[in-house]
Formats: sequence, structure tokens, C-alpha cells
Amino acid sequence: MLQTIARMEVKGNQVDEFFAVFKELAEPTKKEAGCIQYEMYQDEASSTTFVLLEQWMNKASFDAHLESEHFKRIIPLILACLAKELQLDIYTRVA
Repeated sequence: MLQTIARMEVKGNQVDEFFAVFKELAEPTKKEAGCIQYEMYQDEASSTTFVLLEQWMNKASFDAHLESEHFKRIIPLILACLAKELQLDIYTRVA
């Protein structure tokens, strides 16, 4: 199993656009083979800080997601809303 944690700092004036674009990505992603979890959380202390938790059956299913049409089309729109570089951590389940 693969777990990813993506931390994003969104520009204050683009939070609504960020949500709209994320929803466009989330809907088809949740239907992808191997997707177990795909959920966004907002920091309670900072309304512009978000964490995306993804869980995939294996690395192959995650890699397929990265090559999907909707990911390639929408991720540049998400990145344009960010105030700084996205932080992505990838973990493999060991126990």
C-alpha cells in the first residue's frame, strides 16, 4: 500500500478557485483502479493551508494516476493557485 501526503499553501485570493479545481480532479480520481483514499483537509489554524491524503493499492496504481488525462490537465491549474511549492511525501506501508 502507498500513502501520499501533499501539503499545499494556497494564495489567499484563490482558495475558492483551488476548491473548484480540486473537485474536478477528485471526482474521477476516486473512481480510478487502486484508489483507496483521496481526501483534502484544511488546517484549522490557517485557512489557506491544505493537506491531501491519498492511499493507493500499490505504486503502479499511483503511477497510473499521475499519467491520467485528468491529472495532467488539472494539476497545472492547482499549482497556479499555490503561494509556494507543493510539498509531497510518499510512504510505503511496512506493517
